[in-house]
Amino acid sequence: MRVHCSILTKLVALVVITVALAAGTSIAPRALAADDRLNFTATTLSGAPFNGAGLQGKPAVLWFWTPWCPYCNAEAPGVSQVAAANPGVTFVGVAAHSDVEAMQNFVSKYNLNFTNLNDADGSIWARYNVPWQPAYVFYRADGTSTFVNNPTAAMPQQELSDRVAALK
Repeated sequence: MRVHCSILTKLVALVVITVALAAGTSIAPRALAADDRLNFTATTLSGAPFNGAGLQGKPAVLWFWTPWCPYCNAEAPGVSQVAAANPGVTFVGVAAHSDVEAMQNFVSKYNLNFTNLNDADGSIWARYNVPWQPAYVFYRADGTSTFVNNPTAAMPQQELSDRVAALK
């Protein structure tokens, strides 16, 4: 009988410790969601290296564009203004399907004073499954994101501004 009580006591103690440990882990801070799609390196249109992983845990906007796209051209002035008005949100343009000179001219024409990447081979577009331009990925600081792609119209500046405000 004594052996049985000893085993039972140990089992109860083990259950109590397990429950206590489980309760302790449930109040620990939640880890940020990591997005493996950000694990890429690229080159900016000015030739500097860029590491997408640096965007983890920060509010950010990836804007996928091409210089010959009429909707991208329509959006560019608004993107420039919204980026300038939101210094706490990192904007990164991801240019593809064109030559570097055309991409650089686009950036200059619209005064895009944020990082723009040369994705001439479309590898970053492929990571995000971007079928056409323009497209956006809006990252919140907790690592979650929203993909927006409308091939039939430019995103109105107010909608872009509202989406960016929601990231903060």
